[in-house]
Amino acid sequence: MSTSQKLPPWDFRRGIATARVLTQLGTDKGAPLDALLNHTGITRSMLDDPKAEIEAHQEIQLIRNLLSTLGHPPDLGLEAGQRYRLTTYGLWGYAVLSSPTMGDAIQLSRRMLNQTFTLTRSVVTQQGDQMVVTHMDEHLPPDVRQFVTDRDRVAAVMLQHEILGRPLGYTAFEMKHTEPDAGMVARYTEWFGIRPIFGSAQHRSIFPAAIMGTPLPQAEPHTAKMCEDMCRALVESRSSRTGVAATVRDRLLRTPGHIPDMEEIAAEMHMTSRTLRRHLTAEGATFRALLEEVRSTLAEELMANARLTHAEIAERLGYADVTTFIEAFRRWKGMPPSEYRRRQGFKPSATRLSRQRVVVVSDVSPLAQQPAERLPDKAA
Repeated sequence: MSTSQKLPPWDFRRGIATARVLTQLGTDKGAPLDALLNHTGITRSMLDDPKAEIEAHQEIQLIRNLLSTLGHPPDLGLEAGQRYRLTTYGLWGYAVLSSPTMGDAIQLSRRMLNQTFTLTRSVVTQQGDQMVVTHMDEHLPPDVRQFVTDRDRVAAVMLQHEILGRPLGYTAFEMKHTEPDAGMVARYTEWFGIRPIFGSAQHRSIFPAAIMGTPLPQAEPHTAKMCEDMCRALVESRSSRTGVAATVRDRLLRTPGHIPDMEEIAAEMHMTSRTLRRHLTAEGATFRALLEEVRSTLAEELMANARLTHAEIAERLGYADVTTFIEAFRRWKGMPPSEYRRRQGFKPSATRLSRQRVVVVSDVSPLAQQPAERLPDKAA
């Protein structure tokens, strides 16, 4: 790894969802909630507040409590990691799932690191036709390192499967600690799809570089459905719909990254577009109004919570180009999106980077954190 390469941060404030995942794991195994929250500064009311945030050190204390209360089971990190799903991250999950390619998802994740829950620090370099992820845990207290590393790496596997619709397909999986008993080796092999190499100099995950250019199929049905439900609730909170209008609006949300046209929806409903238009008119709705309703709501939320560029929002909402999106946004809000961001106090969108330059990824997801101008010869 290049000594001049900047490492990604890890001690950023994070959403309360990670605390909910960890406390739910503990209570499912019989741990009292008060014992899990002891000395964390996290309250029961915070767990119920979707907008609450915690510091990294609070999560570390929660992990300590979880481990001590349950007797330090060696596989607890693996169990925790499997509970982090794409939808755990809120609208971030929809934004990632609707990315056209892995390269687009990489750029998005890099700018949205503070909406993930990683505690490890990870860098990816390319060696020939392989991508090598080096997972660093030296900054973490020794008593939580194995749990965190196991959790973050399993969480990555879970997200990769949901995003790609299939396992990533590692070519090697390396771990620093000594080989555990046969039962733990079997569990690692089950989760990572390959027997780990133990006693390595660094924690490393290696997979084919070709995966970086893979189009994202939005194919994992369970995650796509949960993202659809989340977006439907968001849109429904702005305007209630029933009948055919509700059916059409739900269909507009069903396939992240692809908003169907009226002809496609009519065909799926086994009617002509003319008949569909007549049904909508009878309900006081139009296809264009429903489409604008969906696009306007999602655009505002993606702008506020995902820090997508205007071009990326346009891409996810099915616009042919960013200019068309900006014109539509001006029609909805009476001002261009840049002015709307400023007035709402939203953070400005990050500059969109070329896909070829993005090579550094986050450990909690299979997505990147920062660009590199030149790939070093070694990963670690």
